[in-house]
Amino acid sequence: MPQNLISAEIEPLPNQANKAALALQRLGFKILHIGSTISVQAPRSLWESTFNVSFQQEKKTVIAEIGSEVTYLRAVTDNLTIPEGLESLISEVMFVEPPEFYQVQP
Repeated sequence: MPQNLISAEIEPLPNQANKAALALQRLGFKILHIGSTISVQAPRSLWESTFNVSFQQEKKTVIAEIGSEVTYLRAVTDNLTIPEGLESLISEVMFVEPPEFYQVQP
């Protein structure tokens, strides 16, 4: 995934998933999947301007046994706000972070 695209899961309010996805798409978010949550992707600048969220570069160990690390943009959601046009459609925004993997010993 390119560094400037950030993924998140959007939790829609009950029975609002399709309307929420359409509203997000109109704002420029790419809809990846609609289910119990809406998987979306957008450039950093769109997240920042729409939801008042910021990002900081972080490193995370993904495979502890071999010391494998990734660098990613972690969402700082202290000031996150759901904009007026979306507050009747979505309840939460959850940003995706790299998973941690563990080697299983035989």
